[in-house]
Amino acid sequence: MRLRFGAIAAMSAALVTGAAQAEMSMKTVDQCLTEAFDAQTNPNSCVDLAHAECGGMPEDMHAASALCFTKTQEVWNAAIAEQMEGIRARGDDQLSAVAGIETKYDVLSALLQCDRMEELNRLTDQSAELVARQKAGCVSTASGLAYVRLNWRARSLQ
Repeated sequence: MRLRFGAIAAMSAALVTGAAQAEMSMKTVDQCLTEAFDAQTNPNSCVDLAHAECGGMPEDMHAASALCFTKTQEVWNAAIAEQMEGIRARGDDQLSAVAGIETKYDVLSALLQCDRMEELNRLTDQSAELVARQKAGCVSTASGLAYVRLNWRARSLQ
């Protein structure tokens, strides 16, 4: 029994570690955005593509999925910072300020909706783990959509 429990714990740890290391590729996202921009189609599907691995995890892996979304959000945030640096490098202070303000409020307004969703979900019979998974997905999506809008605006200026 002890050996069996140890094997299950080791397997669970390996699954969580593998899920936590699931990373999206900004190269793939940027390629998706380029294709959407060129075709003048909705670029938001690129966020769904980036979140496919995290969102596609089994229902019994809420913690691993939430961690995956959190790691993905970190990638989005780094990409936003890099994009903002590129805009600042153009030397147009007015443009940089507008981009910063737009991005800040894109994220903040989306995060308010994530908080709203979390509070409403806590009133249901959903497990705390599922609510955390949904919140992490929402927060990552907020950053992803802010990146898409920032990227889209930057492309429109070229």
